[in-house]
Amino acid sequence: MKVRLVALLAVSILVAASSAPALADEKSEKAAADLLHKKLKSESPQDAALLDAVKGKDIVVVAGSMDHIESVLSAARIQHTLIQPRQVAGWQLRNDQILMVNCPGSMPDAGIERIRKFVSAGGLLYTTDWALLNVVQKAFPGTIAHSGGSSGNEVVPVIVDKASDNLMSKMLLTGGGRPQWWLEGGSYPIRILDAKKVEVLAHSDTMKSRYGAAPVVVRFRWEDGEVIHVVSHFVRQMATQGPKVAAAAKVKDIPGLSEAEKKDFAQSSAAQADFGDVESSYAFQKMTTNLVVGKQRRNEELNRTYNMTVTAPQELASVGAGSAAAPVKPGTRLKIIGKQGDRLQVRDEMGNEGSLPASAVVAH
Repeated sequence: MKVRLVALLAVSILVAASSAPALADEKSEKAAADLLHKKLKSESPQDAALLDAVKGKDIVVVAGSMDHIESVLSAARIQHTLIQPRQVAGWQLRNDQILMVNCPGSMPDAGIERIRKFVSAGGLLYTTDWALLNVVQKAFPGTIAHSGGSSGNEVVPVIVDKASDNLMSKMLLTGGGRPQWWLEGGSYPIRILDAKKVEVLAHSDTMKSRYGAAPVVVRFRWEDGEVIHVVSHFVRQMATQGPKVAAAAKVKDIPGLSEAEKKDFAQSSAAQADFGDVESSYAFQKMTTNLVVGKQRRNEELNRTYNMTVTAPQELASVGAGSAAAPVKPGTRLKIIGKQGDRLQVRDEMGNEGSLPASAVVAH
């Protein structure tokens, strides 16, 4: 069950389905990262600054046996923290973070509950493939679900439904191509349970005709946070095949680079990587960068919403029966969600909910 996104160029890039999986080569990943950061600084300097400000604690990756998002993050020079599935339940996840769950996403129920609270408070969850069944269905019932079927081993064309704000924007280096989803058997098609809540960012008519489910990338809000799920893995594990053209020969066609930057890249060792592989690696890195930058912008809004704190350490009296009270320290961000008499109903930045004396709550 391997799914790979392949960015097709104006020339055809033929993929041999019978090829044995192999991780994207280091040279193409390095070349893609070099081009990514050059283009960001030229075309979107504000986005480049937001990306540079990301710290390792801002992105938490849950390790998996079938996918390795940490490889894409490292290639794109994005700092992150890698944890094991068993650690999720006790991890101090805050609403300004991104949680990326590698396929298959299997973890204890306590981890699922921790993820639900994290997203409720404003966190961003990004999942792929089997995590649909193992994480999303359990934590966010009534939104999306596994259709019950599974895909074959093939490449399917993708139609982008949200050109203005979806995380797939500007994924191709030269334009003139279309994103394609590489399905290598056993992937889980998405069934939409709540069409009003769930937004389809990209779909495939081919998947609809063959598997009865068209969505490829979906997004939905849950309380103050959001979930993005894709029918793919994060990391490219097969090299592209077809006409082999060195990236140095194609750099002149890449917009967003100065002539000096093009010359500098063409003379680098990374420029000898096959351009088809570079374009494919770039697509993964660009999608991941879009996700990270978008979350950084969203955090500004969250800070305006979670704008209260406490004057002294308090115990957050839980509403649910049998729930343990959560400690709240000065500086912890709180959102007021209700009021009962002289007590305020609040949610903290970790997703814990309960009540506090109104006299103990002040502006952050």
